[in-house]
Amino acid sequence: MGTAIPLENLRSVKMGFSLEGRKAVVTGAAGGIGYAVCVALAEMGADVALVDLRHDVAVRYAAYLGEKFHVQTMAVACDVGDEEQVDAMMETVTAHFGWVDAVHSNAGILVPGDSGDMPVADWRRIVDINYTSMFLVDRAAANHMHANGRGGAIVNTASMSAHIVNRHPDRHLVGYTSTKAAVLHLTKAMAMDYCRHNIRVNSVSPGYMYSGLHDRIPQERLDECAQNIPMGRFGTMNEIGAVVAFLLSENASYITGSDILVDGGFCAW
Repeated sequence: MGTAIPLENLRSVKMGFSLEGRKAVVTGAAGGIGYAVCVALAEMGADVALVDLRHDVAVRYAAYLGEKFHVQTMAVACDVGDEEQVDAMMETVTAHFGWVDAVHSNAGILVPGDSGDMPVADWRRIVDINYTSMFLVDRAAANHMHANGRGGAIVNTASMSAHIVNRHPDRHLVGYTSTKAAVLHLTKAMAMDYCRHNIRVNSVSPGYMYSGLHDRIPQERLDECAQNIPMGRFGTMNEIGAVVAFLLSENASYITGSDILVDGGFCAW
């Protein structure tokens, strides 16, 4: 066993937030949460690969981040539910950056009519994107981190819906809540499986966030939802991007297999 670190030798907390020299991958990077995380990582000094099927959007965002923060960026088109595409994406990024040691596996969807009566085709689609894609991205990233011997950190996007069963509007979400709950246990299992290789795996569970996912929901419905949040408001992209960046930083070096709720207290009551 080691001994306590003398106070004068404690690591700088400020420097522990820096991601300079890190090579990051963010999936779902053209969406609100994904892009907010890309901004946070680039601001903290990481080179960032923006992965999304909306390649034109990812290209535009990548160019902006590279110019603004003077880091390397790239955009990669990838269907994260497809094993071959995920493996090819990781090979492309590592060939360009040299390695990958920070990953935010973030891609996810909602489907209309999510309930106990949802069509099986919709069920399979939401499982593929919200759950199977997490496994594929996590596995590809962890295997690269192990192979290059650098270790690293992975953060999965779960949801407060992993902890509760949401109603929308008058039925209860079955596919979304089930897949997000599965992400929590996947995160724990992957964390345990790769811990010996110095690879940390955690998840973040956003609550009601102004992320773009709710753009088609009437404002009166959003206002009604906000009344049920203890803090009385939706979260912002800054408030989720900062948490993911923390989990990928050295300041989170003793955190693995954990989930952080960013929900304004919704799941506390």
